[in-house]
Amino acid sequence: MPLTGELEHLPIVDVIQLIHSTRKSGTLNVYSHNGEGQLVFNNGYIIGATHSSEKIKVGQILLANQAISQQCLDKALEIQEISGENRKPVIAILLDNCGVSKEAAFKALETLIEMTVVEMISWVKGVFTLDVNEVNVSDDYRYLPEQLQAISLDTQMVLLDALRIYDEKVHSGEIQISDEPLQENPLEQFEKIAAPEPETTADGIEVSEDLLGLADLDKVERKKPYVFKVLEVFDPADIHRQVIDKAIPHIKEMEKEKLVNFLSGISSLPRAEDNSPLMAVAKSQAVIIFTGDEFLQHAIMTVCKKEGILVFATADRDNLDNLINQARLKQIEPILIFGQPLANNEVFSQAQLVDIRAQKITQYPQIAIIQLAYPVEYNFSLQALNDGCRVVFPLPDFSAGNENFATLMIEFFNTFQTYICNCFNDEQRLQFIKLRNSLAALRLLNKASDISVLVLQFASELFERTLTLIVDKSDLIAERSAGIIANKDNGIAAPMKFRIPILSNSILREVIDSKKLFFGTREDSNITELLYPEIGSPTDGTFLLLPLISNDKVITITYADFGDFKATKIPTDYLEFFTNQAGVVMENALLRKLHNSSKQPKEIS
Repeated sequence: MPLTGELEHLPIVDVIQLIHSTRKSGTLNVYSHNGEGQLVFNNGYIIGATHSSEKIKVGQILLANQAISQQCLDKALEIQEISGENRKPVIAILLDNCGVSKEAAFKALETLIEMTVVEMISWVKGVFTLDVNEVNVSDDYRYLPEQLQAISLDTQMVLLDALRIYDEKVHSGEIQISDEPLQENPLEQFEKIAAPEPETTADGIEVSEDLLGLADLDKVERKKPYVFKVLEVFDPADIHRQVIDKAIPHIKEMEKEKLVNFLSGISSLPRAEDNSPLMAVAKSQAVIIFTGDEFLQHAIMTVCKKEGILVFATADRDNLDNLINQARLKQIEPILIFGQPLANNEVFSQAQLVDIRAQKITQYPQIAIIQLAYPVEYNFSLQALNDGCRVVFPLPDFSAGNENFATLMIEFFNTFQTYICNCFNDEQRLQFIKLRNSLAALRLLNKASDISVLVLQFASELFERTLTLIVDKSDLIAERSAGIIANKDNGIAAPMKFRIPILSNSILREVIDSKKLFFGTREDSNITELLYPEIGSPTDGTFLLLPLISNDKVITITYADFGDFKATKIPTDYLEFFTNQAGVVMENALLRKLHNSSKQPKEIS
C-alpha cells in the first residue's frame, strides 16, 4: 500500500536512506512548490529517476555534455512523437539514430539520477509518496536498450555526490532552499484517476516504460507516472519496528516497544539548524558504520541523522573501502565505527575484525576509528585501543540473557549521541570549516571592495569588534566595521569614514612596512590616542592588525579586538593564510579590470 508523508517532518535524505537500509524496491514520488521528482529503487539501489524540470532531462544532459547536437535531439523527439504506440524512449532513439555512444548514454542516465536527488534535497516543504513493491527484481532483469547494461547505483554513493554538489550550489547561489508550502495537495487528485494496468514480465514482475525513468524524460507534455487510489500516512515507527522484529526477534514485546518508542522519539525531535556550527562540521565529516548487526546499524544511523551528521553503513568489506575513498575524494573526513564481533558470522568474527581494522588503520592513519565491543571481550577491547582506536564503547550483550536489554541499549545510544556530537564539535575542525567556506566564497568574488569585506567578515567570526582601515599614503581611512556601531550580529555596518594619521613609530607603521600581522598587546599612541577615541576602548588591550597585501603593497589593515570580553586564543595562522589568498584574488581582480579597460575604444579628440 502506498505511504505518504511530509518533507517538513521527514527530510528526503532520510527517506532515501531508509529505503536503502531496509533494501526496499519501489517508487518514491516527491512533490514540492519547485516541482515534482521520482526515484525508482530495486533492493535499496536507485535504478531510475524522472523530474518535472525541462533542464533535468536525459536529452538536455547529453546536449550539455556535447554528446549530441540540438538538431539530433529535435530529430529524436520528432521520431518519438510520430511513433504512436510503438514509441521508444528518447535515449533508445538517440542510440539508434544519432550515434550516441553507450558510455555517454549510460553516464547521462546516471547524471539524471544525481541531478534529481540534488534538486530534491533543497525541498524543505512538500509531500512524498512511497509505493513499496515487495517483489525483488531478479539479477538478470533488464529494461534498458540492448546496447546498455542495467543501471543500479549505490544509493549511498549517489547521496555523497548529491550532498557535495548541493552544498556547492547553495554556496554559489545556484540553489535557493525552498520552504514554500504547496498551494494545492497533488495527492488529492489521485482518487479521481484510475491507475493504468502495468505490464508484467515472464517472472511476474511489474514493469512499465517509466520504470527506469526513460519513457517520459523528454516529452513536452509530462504524464504523471504513478497514481494511487489509497494512501496511508507514513509512520517512521513502522520502519523501526520492522528492523527490530527482523534483527532481534527474541526479545520480549515490551522490550521491543521501548526501543521503538526511543527511536521514534529521536526521529521526531527537531534537527540542528542548517547554519549552526555543528551543521557546518557535519557537512565536512561523515560516520561510516561497518557491522553485520542490522539493528545497531539502523539505530546509529537514526541517532546521527537527528544531529544532522552524514552517516553511511555497510556490512560489505569491499564496499567499506569504496565508501571511505568516495568520502575522501569529496573532501569529507570519515569517522569509522566498527561493530562488535558476532557469533557464527565469519566476516565479523574477532579475528576478521582485527584484521580488517588493522588494514584500515594502516591505509588511513588520519581517520578516527571507534570500536564497539561487549564488556566480556576484555582482550579484544584492549587490542583495539593498542591498535590505535580512538575509543572502545561497551555494548549490552543480549546473549547473556539480560532482562534490561532495552534500557541498557537506550543508555548506550544516549551516551553515543553525546560522544559523537563532541567528535563533530571539535574547535579546530570548526575553524577549518570556517576557513574552507570562506575560501569557497572568495573564489566567487571579483571586486576589491567585496574581497576586503569578506576579510572583515572572516575576522569578525573570531573577534567581537572588527574594522577595515584603508591605507592611503600617510593616513588610514575607516571603512566598514562589525560590532562597533552596532552589535556584530546585525552584520557589516556602513563606512565610518574618519581618518587617522600613521605615526612613524607606531605599530601601524610596523605592520605596513613588514607586511606581517600583529596580535597581542602594545602601548601605542596611534591606537590609544587616535583610534580608540573614534571607536571606543575595549575591556582587554589585546588587538589584531591584519594586512591585506596586493601587488606587494598593503591595501588595507583589518583591526580587531574582543570588545567587552576577555581575550581568547586565536588561530592567527588561519587568518594569515586566508588573507594571503584574498590578496591574490584581489590582485587578479585588479589585473582583469586593467585588462578590460585597455580593450575599451579610445575617444578621438
